[in-house]
Amino acid sequence: MSRMSYIAYLCEENDRDGLIDELNMSGLTKLTGKTVEEVADGFIEAHSTIKKRKNEDAYKVLNEIQTEMTEFEQNKGEKNENN
Repeated sequence: MSRMSYIAYLCEENDRDGLIDELNMSGLTKLTGKTVEEVADGFIEAHSTIKKRKNEDAYKVLNEIQTEMTEFEQNKGEKNENN
């Protein structure tokens, strides 16, 4: 879950540059036939849609998963700051 939770965190923070860097390192975009920028924008757009439509049945669980992954990354960052 670590890579996806970090991607969710970057989307939550609207950190397009960080997301592009992460996607470049993973090589995931090679499988899509799209540029890394297009894939990053797609992630950010999907994340935004999930948040905006969180009260709709089709998006409730997706929103919970996104929130859980984002909180995981935030808590991980807080632990590193305290060490």
